[in-house]
Amino acid sequence: MGTESDSVIEGHDQIVAHVIAAFDDLPVPPGMPLQLPPPSTTTLALQYEKFVPGRSISATVEIPPQYGNVMGILQGGFIAAMFDDLMAPLSYLTAKNPTTSMDLTTHFLRPVFVGERVTLTATVQKAGRTAIYLAAEAHNEKNKLVATAVSTLQVVGLPQT
Repeated sequence: MGTESDSVIEGHDQIVAHVIAAFDDLPVPPGMPLQLPPPSTTTLALQYEKFVPGRSISATVEIPPQYGNVMGILQGGFIAAMFDDLMAPLSYLTAKNPTTSMDLTTHFLRPVFVGERVTLTATVQKAGRTAIYLAAEAHNEKNKLVATAVSTLQVVGLPQT
């Protein structure tokens, strides 16, 4: 039996390859073309850093100018979208089924400026048969907590074909 460190996957390309391989065994909604990473992940420029199956996933992003407000501060909706986009693959792979967000509560604790690098980490709090509960944190380059989020994701059963 392996240890937790045996199952840690590090690096964006390695994590994407693992997710693609995992999707071979996971149900995909009929008629849905599978694009991995999904367009939202590439749009947000998330770079996966570390994945511990069933436990956590982390990513980094350098905040581009188009995500800033008039003062050069990250607009909060973008970090909420980043949390949601990070929680999605963790929930799907943990449930081994599609999931959909039922709620997402984000708390903004300090400003993030355009050009800063942010590290986001999502963790499984409880994985049930019909719902998964996740929490996430975002830290700036000085390892200061800048935002937190919690989300409930519904496990979606697909019709049998």
